This record gives sequence, C-alpha cells and structure tokens, in this order.
Amino acid sequence: MTIEELAHASGVAFTTIRLYQHRGLLPPPEKKGRVGYYDASHLARLQLIGELSERGFSLAAINELVDDWQRGRSLGDVLGLESDVATLLQPPPTMRLTPAELMERLSGLAMTGEVMQRAIVLGLVKADGTDFVVDPTFLEVGSTLIGMGIPAGALLDEYEHLTEVTEALAGRFTALFDDHLWQPFVEAGMPEDRFGPLSDDLARLAPLAETITTVLLRRALATEASRFLAEKAQGWTPQSPSAGGADADGEATS
Repeated sequence: MTIEELAHASGVAFTTIRLYQHRGLLPPPEKKGRVGYYDASHLARLQLIGELSERGFSLAAINELVDDWQRGRSLGDVLGLESDVATLLQPPPTMRLTPAELMERLSGLAMTGEVMQRAIVLGLVKADGTDFVVDPTFLEVGSTLIGMGIPAGALLDEYEHLTEVTEALAGRFTALFDDHLWQPFVEAGMPEDRFGPLSDDLARLAPLAETITTVLLRRALATEASRFLAEKAQGWTPQSPSAGGADADGEATS
C-alpha cells in the first residue's frame, strides 16, 4: 500500500502516519524507487496504536511500549499479538488480468460499461496501470451466477448489501473481543503472562467467526428453501397428460 492507501484502510490521516514514523512508533515503509510501500503489519500497528490511545495511553507511553516491544524485552509477546493481527488483516488473494483477459472471462455475460464502472467503485475490480486486479473468488462466483441468468446489476446490489451485513458481523465479533478480552487485559495493566493467551484467542477469532456464520447461514438457507418450496407448491397444479389441447387420439386441437 502507498501511504494514501494505508491512510484510507486505517482511517488515520497520512500526516499522522508520518508523525508516528518520525516518533518511531511505526516502522518505515519498504522503498521501491521513490515510493514507499506499507503492508498489513503497518496496518496492524496503526490499529494497536489507536486502541492504546483510546485507552488513555499517551504517545510517549506508546512509544516506550513499542521500544520494549522491538527490543524483545518484557513485552516481547506483543510482537506475536501484532503478527496475529497482521494475519487477520491480510488481504484476500488477487488475480492480475489484462483488459483482454478480463473481457474474455466476462464474455457473454452482458457486462456493460456502467456495470463495470460500478464494480470498480465497489472494489471488486481495481485498475492498476494497464491491467486489472480482481478477486478470483468473486470473479468465479459472479461469472457462475451471471451465467445462470442473474443480471450483473442485481448481483452488485446484493454484493453492496452483503458488504454492509458482513461488516456489521465483523464489528460484533470485534466488540466481543474488545469488551471481554482486550479491555480487561488493558485494565489489568497488560500483564506479561496474558499476552500469549490473548494472542491465541485473537488468532482463533476469525475462524470461529467464519464457522458460526457459515453454520447459521446454512440453517437460514435451509429454512428459507423449505418455506419457498412450500409456498410455491400451494399454487402449483400438475398438468394432466391431455393438457395443452390434445384430443383423445393424441392430436393437438386448436
């Protein structure tokens, strides 16, 4: 990520990011030419700095904490905690396609310019130089659903809605961790012996959230499918063999 992208992802102004770097709170980016690039570990560090700030830690105190952290002294286990956060924040795998390759994959799917522009706005497709970067899972699922006859515009409507729903779910699980694990840990003075268990709990959070969400979704889908079929069955009457205007000899009648 560039510093602008990191600022957008973290919600921290890029001027503040530069301040954190100047004070040693944030590691420098990896330089490629004249451009500095940040990764998920920087995003994790910014989130932890924000959390500590909200809990009343001054920047000086956070700086001291980071110094201990980086020297591997009494707060060495925090590094494992940050690593777990970075793992959770890793972006999904992406696929880089040329415009021709992308159009080939979307051929026959009625992808208008308006629909493509909306997909870019929603982040499903990202222009990068002369290429496009896409999420292969979304591309595969979307192509399949569009091939089944669902309009691309309707899919984008659902994607936008589901994004809001899943963000709300993620917020609820984060709040559980914050209220019942992180906050008591901070209030206890961040004792060394609890860093390891807290790190383990954080690493387990995402798969546990995914598991219970999948179970509940499958249950809801089964319930909705049963309700849908029962409702449609009430208004459905099988046609008799003579339906469609055939006479007793099997000849079609006018």
